[in-house]
Amino acid sequence: MTAKTERNDGDNIRSWAPQAIIYEHDSTSFEAYLVLEGEVEIFAPLGLKLNTIGQGEIFGEASLLLNAKRSVTARAGNMPVKVRKIPRSYFDQLQNKDLVMTALLKNVQLRLQDSNKQSSDLAKEIGQILKLVEMQVNTNKEVSTRLSTIHKRLNGEMIFGD
Repeated sequence: MTAKTERNDGDNIRSWAPQAIIYEHDSTSFEAYLVLEGEVEIFAPLGLKLNTIGQGEIFGEASLLLNAKRSVTARAGNMPVKVRKIPRSYFDQLQNKDLVMTALLKNVQLRLQDSNKQSSDLAKEIGQILKLVEMQVNTNKEVSTRLSTIHKRLNGEMIFGD
């Protein structure tokens, strides 16, 4: 992924150049973001694209709600991205005000993380199967060539030693 290119347009507004890393998997979380302009692509740790977040959507909230490190990498899309920062304190206040809503949001975030992990695991498994299929195709080509040569020899179409 590309280097981080960030511009701070004030205390609550941030911007990133196209394809810039906003945050990386396993990094510490300090804030979430509301997309004002552009798109943000979300990637699993091994690079599987999980989602595209657009204008009016929030990303980065899971780690704040769950008090955990980032579980994904966020990267600006093909255009510049402008966001409004949502500080950790906002989520802390939310948790103090409404325990039921907080529990519901945490539950949704845990399910999302589980779904993201399952998607990553399946993508990894598919990659391994594709490698096996490719190896099998190459093996089949070799077997086919050898059988064809033997067939030609048996039919007298080839002289031994060709």
